[in-house]
Amino acid sequence: MDSQVAAASRYVFAVRLVLGLAQGLVLYLLYSAFDQKAWPATEPQLFAPLSVLALFIPPLLSQALGNVRLTTLAIWAAVATAAVAGLVWYDQWHAWPADRLPQILPSPRIVFASAVFLFVAHALISCGDADRRIVARYPTLFDLAWKLGVQAAIAVAFVAVFWIMLWLGVALFDMIRLAGFHRFVQHSWFAIPATALAAAAAIHLTDTRAGMVRDVRTLALTLLSWLLPVIALIALAFLVSLAVTGLAPLWQTGYATALLLISAAVLVIHINAAYQDGDPERRPPHILRVAGTLAAVLLIFFVWIAAYALWLRVDQYGWSVERIYSAACVLVSAVFAVGYLVAALLPGLWLKLIERWNVYATFVFLAVLFALSTPIADPMRIAVASQVARLNSGAVKPAEFDFDYLRYFGGRFGRDALAALTASPDQATREGAAAALANQQRRFVRRVAKVSAEALAKAITAYPAGKPLPASFLRQDWRLASRPLNIESCVAKTATKERCKAVLADLDGDGKDEIIVIHPFATAEEFWLADVFRWNGASWNGVGALNAPHCRGDLKALLDGRFKAVPHQPPLADLEIDGRRVDVATYSRPVSCR
Repeated sequence: MDSQVAAASRYVFAVRLVLGLAQGLVLYLLYSAFDQKAWPATEPQLFAPLSVLALFIPPLLSQALGNVRLTTLAIWAAVATAAVAGLVWYDQWHAWPADRLPQILPSPRIVFASAVFLFVAHALISCGDADRRIVARYPTLFDLAWKLGVQAAIAVAFVAVFWIMLWLGVALFDMIRLAGFHRFVQHSWFAIPATALAAAAAIHLTDTRAGMVRDVRTLALTLLSWLLPVIALIALAFLVSLAVTGLAPLWQTGYATALLLISAAVLVIHINAAYQDGDPERRPPHILRVAGTLAAVLLIFFVWIAAYALWLRVDQYGWSVERIYSAACVLVSAVFAVGYLVAALLPGLWLKLIERWNVYATFVFLAVLFALSTPIADPMRIAVASQVARLNSGAVKPAEFDFDYLRYFGGRFGRDALAALTASPDQATREGAAAALANQQRRFVRRVAKVSAEALAKAITAYPAGKPLPASFLRQDWRLASRPLNIESCVAKTATKERCKAVLADLDGDGKDEIIVIHPFATAEEFWLADVFRWNGASWNGVGALNAPHCRGDLKALLDGRFKAVPHQPPLADLEIDGRRVDVATYSRPVSCR
């Protein structure tokens, strides 16, 4: 019997290595096609699905070998391949059409969504196959899901160590001036297949060392569970403090929703680490049960505040792609929070309800993820419709509307919306839409909100006192600047002591002031940043920066006017602050090769 098991293990190992090698070769061929701009990289809606399938399907098959019945594996592999190919194809289709801005590679969002979708669905399928049920028992789900997570983490660590060893070898050979090994390791025809083979070997090693994986999982769960009282007390202290300070400080951060949702996810993870599979023999100590109950109750408050923060932003600015993803996270978090609250309040075994509720919430999560990646709830489509509706209803004036958002973040739907807006009866709308459509710059465009000159004047304190900012600076449309001003941060900090500050000084000796804008997050004496803006006769553009770190007192001296320009290479002088020279790093400095 032992010899049969060993033979089967060797067979599975060989098949896994073949799968890893095949994956590496396919990825190498796809990389070569992309690098040489050859077929299939000339067909975005073919190349992107092939890339994602080559990245994720072989490891899925490799892990399932020996763990899932062949019939189940064949059906699941076919469904997974079709589903992922369809999701990635749609993601390519809804991007800005290829005749304007080709998107050859799959977007990071769809790669992440595909990975998460396959991981969760694979866990459900594997558990169901192990229990011979459509929905497996909770102990099986808990055991296998954590096993897969630990396997993935160990595989990543194994591949990382593999490459560390290779680069150690490179360093050793380089010391004796033998560069052949360095060149060999750098070749894509070696690096890609070698990485895939290392990952396949890691999957097999972790699969055959089930005890080791279980020990690592037990250690991780133990550590996480004993952190539960800490995170529960922190959560309680935060909510009590929030009752005193009010919600206003949260809104000023600009990332309240994201941080609250992350905190909610941390609470869920630690609760489950303490609960584990619900086996009475592994019932946690009393202190962990109390902390878990407290965390389960507090969870609903975090989700509610996150939902309220998101609603305020949507009510004020409409839907955007990011807010739709945030809303999806709020929805899934709310499902968890409601179930956990009920589980905490029900009598009987401690948090027993979360066993079934975790399964229900997982199916909700998969449904939401699928909807976001398909026409059902395409964030681009919803965001474009929301923003255009705000424009058409008069909620936002054409002069203040961000047409570039439709161009760069609305994909195909943004293109169609801009084309329709070029026929608008309003002249400003027609001109804004036409300008956005005509923009062919293939570069990352940073979103900068357009604000009125009055609002910008209130958001920036000018120095020396009594010297106002130029009207041309305040009226400028910073979305068109090559180095845009961080208007959103300035406006967000208007009512705080960390607000933007601007120092007017002639730094190039032409008799006209440049403007040094100190960033609003400059809260430390040594670590503050500033950009230098200069008038070129038509607009203000960023030409240099004062980078951290600085000496204590430099910022106060700069604001008090205790500095002077020191002649230096054009286009800008350096500064001498309290007798110390501070370099003004220009964005484009002349270079002499003599």
